[in-house]
Amino acid sequence: MARFAQFAHFAVALTGALAVAAAVLCSSTSLGAAPADDEPPPLRIAISDRVIFGVNPSDAGTAIAVWASEILKTTNFRLASEQNWVQPSDKLLSRVRSGSIDLFCVTVQEYRQIAEHVDTSRIITDERGGDELLIVVREGSGIKTLADLKGKSVILHDNPTINTAEAWLTVTFLKEGLGFPKNVVGSLSKHAKLSQVVLPLYFDQADVCVVTRIGFSTMVEMNPQLSRKLKVLLTSPPTVSTFFACRKDFPARFKKSLFDRFVDLRAHPSTSQLLLLFHSPGFVVRDSSCLRTALSILDTYEQRREMAAGRNR
Repeated sequence: MARFAQFAHFAVALTGALAVAAAVLCSSTSLGAAPADDEPPPLRIAISDRVIFGVNPSDAGTAIAVWASEILKTTNFRLASEQNWVQPSDKLLSRVRSGSIDLFCVTVQEYRQIAEHVDTSRIITDERGGDELLIVVREGSGIKTLADLKGKSVILHDNPTINTAEAWLTVTFLKEGLGFPKNVVGSLSKHAKLSQVVLPLYFDQADVCVVTRIGFSTMVEMNPQLSRKLKVLLTSPPTVSTFFACRKDFPARFKKSLFDRFVDLRAHPSTSQLLLLFHSPGFVVRDSSCLRTALSILDTYEQRREMAAGRNR
């Protein structure tokens, strides 16, 4: 409940901070002058709208603006003259390809479309190392294995940020020799609202749901009675779904100081708003190995779908 109370006051908490940030941003914004060789270029920052699914883009942009203002206070970075903090996925991916964005946050699904343009030698992720996907069923339902899902009704949390849910469910079914879920279960539906994914199980309106551990924990926190009726049947490996990265040709010497400052700001109030936005306890710098699990799931899923489509032609 506390987490949702925080979200209810998200925009209010940022209003005062934004006024302070605006002055810093205006004084620190590039006026178009070419940077010296020992100075970083004007910084262009944005996140994909898929990363903040369910959050007002204006509030998200405010959080990023406040955070960016703190980076500017203690580094020699300057912001580019215009900043559009939250951008539609297709626009942001186009900017990554053209090299007209420096630091960005995308989902793993989006990364697969721009991988050749992204420097993943050092990326910034949630310090937990990702989230787990859960297959949740009712206590006493008689469902003990994946094979028991035959003919059952399944609801997937349809959230762009949780971009491996359907792929993981499919790959898991295929590894058990059960075939594609849509050909096994009775019905397979999706819902964007978390409560409409979990609560139908509680009220016996569905048999199974697939949701993240963070999402399920949030629902149990709000509705403790859920823990007495619902149980986890299967858990995925932790997967990183979103991350911050720089374009591949962003100067390495500037990237290190930028990322170090990013992580150092963990305890600062500006970062607390960013952490709230990303449901994260903190950020850490990792290399691309942390993406392997999610990428493997997505690659296997696409390969098996293509093979199935080829057989059906």
